[in-house]
Amino acid sequence: MMKLKNQFKIVILEDNEFYNNILTRQIKNYTDELSKDRGYVFEIDSYTNAKDCLKNLKQDTDIAIIDYYLGESKNALDILKTVKEKCIDCKVIIISQFKNVKTYIQTLNEGAYHFIIKDQNALTKSCVVIEDIINDQLRPTA
Repeated sequence: MMKLKNQFKIVILEDNEFYNNILTRQIKNYTDELSKDRGYVFEIDSYTNAKDCLKNLKQDTDIAIIDYYLGESKNALDILKTVKEKCIDCKVIIISQFKNVKTYIQTLNEGAYHFIIKDQNALTKSCVVIEDIINDQLRPTA
């Protein structure tokens, strides 16, 4: 079945269950508004475990939001490579509670689309970046 242009698959990988719930709810509320306003269709899958996330990751995932420090001695760079191999067009947003310029630059060099610091604006920033990605994907190519 071919995916329509206005359909978007979003994956969230955040090992802290509390923050995962908040982030997932925020993005779901935001995408529900976009759905109503613009007729977009969103499928959001949320994981607290990297292995489950990668096992269930679909090839046509558009956006992945990945916490930098994951349990089991993994970090976003370990996951990023696999995500980019499995979902070539997926835009990966890394989210981290630590401000580290080296990490920020390294994730972008490895192919991350954006890096968000978990501060009081992180949830809002996540939604803004998602909308930017959607607008880019829907922009007609010359």
